[in-house]
Amino acid sequence: MTVKIPMTIRFLILFVALLVACYTALAYGSVNYSFSFLWDGFVHGAHLEEMASLSELRIPRILAAMLIGAALGVSGTIMQAITRNPLADPGLLGVSAGAKLALSIVIAFLPGLVFPLKMGVAFLGAALGTLLVLAIAQTGNLFKVVLAGAAISAFLLAVSNAISLLSKTSKELTMWTSGGLAGVTGQEVKLLAPVLLLAILLSFFFERQIGILTMSEEVAAGLGVSTGRIRFFLFILVAVLTGVSVAVIGEIAFVGLLVPHFARFISGTSYRVLLPMSALVGAFFLVVSDLFSRIIAAPFEVPIIAILSVVGLPFFVFIVRKGLKA
Repeated sequence: MTVKIPMTIRFLILFVALLVACYTALAYGSVNYSFSFLWDGFVHGAHLEEMASLSELRIPRILAAMLIGAALGVSGTIMQAITRNPLADPGLLGVSAGAKLALSIVIAFLPGLVFPLKMGVAFLGAALGTLLVLAIAQTGNLFKVVLAGAAISAFLLAVSNAISLLSKTSKELTMWTSGGLAGVTGQEVKLLAPVLLLAILLSFFFERQIGILTMSEEVAAGLGVSTGRIRFFLFILVAVLTGVSVAVIGEIAFVGLLVPHFARFISGTSYRVLLPMSALVGAFFLVVSDLFSRIIAAPFEVPIIAILSVVGLPFFVFIVRKGLKA
């Protein structure tokens, strides 16, 4: 006899797991802190020097991991829905590649650009990559869109690498491309939080249209949904979520691919619950991944992309072999 767990309880369990992950990420790293130490520091104002270090380094890092994990989880879910492709992620339609090209130009020619403008440039690059794919495809045939996305992504990445080589900034670009949350500041979190939260919340209001887009074009049109207009808007929403995330931590592979499948396993296929579940799973997934990158070889850090690849590559093969659906 199987026991069906109410959806509210599933959300609550995952939320508690996220809180536990955040506490663990706060307590452990290159230096470990006990619960009593943290309690005295936050509640009684003790250990001022250590608490200042936590406030400047670990807390912004944890908050950024939650926000960016949620953003990439939601953007991956949207991408898989509107392309009807279980292997889709924000890199599929040139989104990540466009953001990377824009930031490679910034690193090469405008190294002193302030972070808010860097976020805007990353979004414009992500939007440009998406628009190029749509302009080349010029069709409702999703297979052609996917092929155009692969071609544009390869082209934009080649241009990005060429710029970094010619400007002799390939080292800086490689350090940024490797992805990671080290060095994220509280000021950056304050700037990216309202943008990502607004974009995530906005996606929740389109859960019905996203669900309809997973059906055939004929069915969607019969239900009164303007597929071209809705799909274009959602592409821009994905560009915001991905572009801002890429501006902060560089390219992070597999999060947008894996999270929607984990969320779908927990919540089912209704986008009314799948989108918020993807946000929660994405936040948990990136916080835990960043934690492992800090503690596996402490006091040194393992690149987070290595942690994600250990999980991502086998799961990618599993999706291909099993033929999971978006």
